[in-house]
Amino acid sequence: MKTTLQIKKLIQDFTENALPRLRNLRSYYAGRHAILSEVKEAGKPQNRVVNNFCKNITDTTVGYFMGTPVSYSSNDKGLIYDILRINDYNDEQFVNSRLSKDLSVYGIACEMLYFDTDRQIRFCPCDVCSVIPIWSSTIDRELIGAIRLVGSDNESECDIEVYDDTTISYYKLNRASGTLQKTNTLPHYFGQVPLNFYLNNSDATGDFEGVISLVDAYNKLQSESINDFELFADSYLAITGMGATTSEDIARLRENRVLLLEDGGRAEWLTKSVNDGYIENLKSRISSDIYRFSGSVDMTDDTVGQSASGIAIKYRLLNFENRVSVTERFFKKGLMRRYEMICHLLNTLGALYDWRELKITFSRNIPENPVDSAEYAQKMSGVISRKTLLEALPIVTDVEDELARIDDEQGV
Repeated sequence: MKTTLQIKKLIQDFTENALPRLRNLRSYYAGRHAILSEVKEAGKPQNRVVNNFCKNITDTTVGYFMGTPVSYSSNDKGLIYDILRINDYNDEQFVNSRLSKDLSVYGIACEMLYFDTDRQIRFCPCDVCSVIPIWSSTIDRELIGAIRLVGSDNESECDIEVYDDTTISYYKLNRASGTLQKTNTLPHYFGQVPLNFYLNNSDATGDFEGVISLVDAYNKLQSESINDFELFADSYLAITGMGATTSEDIARLRENRVLLLEDGGRAEWLTKSVNDGYIENLKSRISSDIYRFSGSVDMTDDTVGQSASGIAIKYRLLNFENRVSVTERFFKKGLMRRYEMICHLLNTLGALYDWRELKITFSRNIPENPVDSAEYAQKMSGVISRKTLLEALPIVTDVEDELARIDDEQGV
């Protein structure tokens, strides 16, 4: 357990260093980009256009990664029954999708495991802007504690929850005086820190974090293009050889839209020459770089849907798939820790489950040809087990349930 001084130091470091980054990433996902606060020259068009590549990258990633729910299987029928029951009670598909979104935005996600008022095991997402992981300094970098801040920034007092592998300690933080007062300590029974952290990659970076400068450049280029168009619409009319023209004449010109010129007089618009082709090429290059350097794919690109076969589509998405595969490995590690804690708690209640018997399978949310899948299953029938065949079929989300249905139909 950390001392009061250590807890205050961790909160201060988090507030001053980590929190501004997390809030900036949240703002960019929500469409609050730097272009909106940019100071422009007085008297000039003030268009500030946001092109929210960040939200597009995250939403596409979450749909691709978690659009098809995670499936679970085990040879231990009691284990898989309890896991699926707990998953259904917690709306596990929603929780996983929310965690995946946080991973894409912040590079880190968190969930809390606890008992609800009905004494049921619960797990739910936590706001990453209010939780602080405490990692060990050992080579395996294990989670040894966590701090949760409860309360908004404008409140004079803030509730603090400090978690370790056996207890939850409650504190009251006075923001004005900086005092931290312990109020209570309660045990928990999960065997580990019941805040479970997921990482997006080894650096815990978000999916669009590395291309924010490119997004800013695109926003600025788009905004200036619209400003130039507005300037073109408000171009100056230059009248030559008509020195006697008065403001009343100009007013009548605007109203009647007729201009009478004397001999030698001339009128023309003063406009800024704009190279539209260069600007469009530059925007296309920046847009392409945004998707390339973020390891994403532009789903509006016509070439994405031109590949008919599943293999061709996967090859087109290879760069995207490589990034998501990294996220999958880290996400699976987090899921295994979730179910390790759940099994630990179930075992204290009399079960004899080994969490390592649980098999977790991820499937990508991409167009699949059901005929190809059926042909594959038919050809592999008798070569591999029914269970493995069902796991390979995208239409089967619950393998154990499907096996039970087959047995019922066959009267087994």
